[in-house]
Amino acid sequence: MSASKESLLQQADALRDLSRRARRLSATMGLESDRRRLSRHAEELEESASRLEENAAGAKTMVIKPSEFG
Repeated sequence: MSASKESLLQQADALRDLSRRARRLSATMGLESDRRRLSRHAEELEESASRLEENAAGAKTMVIKPSEFG
């Protein structure tokens, strides 16, 4: 089953939020190696979010049909 457009966009938004948090946290790290590692992680999260958004562009919008019994 493929994910709906809305679901993919929600996932992308969550990844971008994690990326922002990782970038903020990296600024507080004392060691340069820790800052670089967190910055790389933030970049990977952004790339994943971009891929999800690309997939969302081709995904179907979720349609809820009215109930036949209601």
